[in-house]
Amino acid sequence: MTDRQRGPQLGLERGKVFPASHARSLLNPARRLVQSPRRTVAAIGLGPDARVLELGCGPGFFSPLLVRATQGPVVLFDLQLEMLRIARDRVRFAPGAACLQGDGSRLPLGNSSLDAVFIATVLGEIPDQAGCLEEVRRVLRPGGTFAVSETRRDSDFIALRTLTELVASHGFELAGVKGFRWQYVALFRPN
Repeated sequence: MTDRQRGPQLGLERGKVFPASHARSLLNPARRLVQSPRRTVAAIGLGPDARVLELGCGPGFFSPLLVRATQGPVVLFDLQLEMLRIARDRVRFAPGAACLQGDGSRLPLGNSSLDAVFIATVLGEIPDQAGCLEEVRRVLRPGGTFAVSETRRDSDFIALRTLTELVASHGFELAGVKGFRWQYVALFRPN
């Protein structure tokens, strides 16, 4: 049986899903100095009524700012229920926030139902990246935004050039980049 057939493996090493038992470390206030949620969410350029999916939300490091950035619904999506519980607590008073548990390569959302999909430092952990990108393409409306945030501090960091080639092979084109080579937010549009 291959790793893909077994599903995601938890661990702190490259290619493994960050375990919920370490979730609180992702909320360390010092992380804001390196990867500012305010600047990251602002880089996405969400409209006032944007329908947003945060794919792999973890404990909700970016979630509070995402739900404040739009009056539209924001879906927090993660593989691990423990991560979703923490994220839900961080946005519990946001009326438009919903939490869904599942696999990023099988999104339980309608075709063209979202204006933006945001994924931060998670794509490298998803065993079926092709399936995930196909699903993102399916749920994103024409002209929507697929925003990917990466930081070199993450063990699963994907260099911009590698990411652009990977995403382009699934029907997206690069629309813009904010940040630096070692820490960026890349914006893609379906083509």
